[in-house]
Amino acid sequence: MGRIKRLLDRLDSLFEYFGLACLAAVVLMVIWQIASRELRSVTPTWSEESSRILLIWIGFLGIALGVRERAHISITILVSRLPKWAQAAVQMFVYAVVFLFGLYLVIQGAQFTAHTRVATLPATGLPRSVLYVIMPIAGAMVCIYTVLQVLGVRTEKHRSSEQEQKIE
Repeated sequence: MGRIKRLLDRLDSLFEYFGLACLAAVVLMVIWQIASRELRSVTPTWSEESSRILLIWIGFLGIALGVRERAHISITILVSRLPKWAQAAVQMFVYAVVFLFGLYLVIQGAQFTAHTRVATLPATGLPRSVLYVIMPIAGAMVCIYTVLQVLGVRTEKHRSSEQEQKIE
C-alpha cells in the first residue's frame, strides 16, 4: 500500500505542477501579446489561440484539483439535519455522481480527442484534439480522487486550520 501511495503522490504532484506551469505560460503569453501589440504594433498570431488552449486546460485541471481538495460548492443545510446513516448515504451518492462525471470526462474526452485529431487550429496549426486531450486526463484524476476519498484517504493538500476544524 505504501508504494501505491507514493506513486499516487508523485502523480498528484506532477498533475499540480502541470497546472501551475499552464498558468505561468498563460500569464507569459498574455504579457508577450500585450507588449508586442503596444511596443511593436504587431500581435503574434499564435499567442491568443495558445492562451485559450491553456485556459481550457486550466479549467479542467481545476475541476480535478477541486475534487481533490473538496473545494466544490456543496449545500449541506438539509443533509446536516438528517440522521448519520442518511448523511453517509447522501455522501456515497455524491461520490457516485462525481465518479460518474469523471468517467464521463474520460469517455467523452477520448472520443472528442479521436474525432478532432485530423482538423487543425487556424493560428497555431496544432491538431484540434489538443483542446480535448486534457478531458480524459482530468476525468481520470477525478475518478482516482473520488475512489481514494471513498476508501477514507485524505486527498486534500492545501487546507487551512479553519477548514481542518470544520471537517473534524
